[in-house]
Amino acid sequence: MTLAEDAVRTRSGFESVGTDEFLDILYRVRNELRTPITQQYLDGKMAAIRSAEPTERRQLCKNLLPYLDWYISGARA
Repeated sequence: MTLAEDAVRTRSGFESVGTDEFLDILYRVRNELRTPITQQYLDGKMAAIRSAEPTERRQLCKNLLPYLDWYISGARA
């Protein structure tokens, strides 16, 4: 699957996607970001999610959905 297809599938089925899979897709989206500071910010957020308690991970991932939305909106344009 392409990144765009994976992003759409992950976004539409967010509740059924595991946090590790979500973070893997988000990492691929991160590589599409143009500014290093934004990449570093997202790296920090993803590292925090990986080290968080399992019960907190879903909510922390939900906070990063705008990155998927951004990528999807550009991929469809």
